[in-house]
Amino acid sequence: MIKTFELKKGIVATYMAISGFNVLVFERDDWQYMLSFDKRVSDKVTPETLLDIANSIDY
Repeated sequence: MIKTFELKKGIVATYMAISGFNVLVFERDDWQYMLSFDKRVSDKVTPETLLDIANSIDY
């Protein structure tokens, strides 16, 4: 499963399943970020949760 989402400022993030984890990966200002959670909690944590966290990163 691979999906793409658009974050603030037009940044493209990729959401995928890897080895028992759901992962959101994106690049911003020459840094790569990887946010993940265990698939066993996917009924409580959604891709939107990771998108909210990614959009909250501000520096």
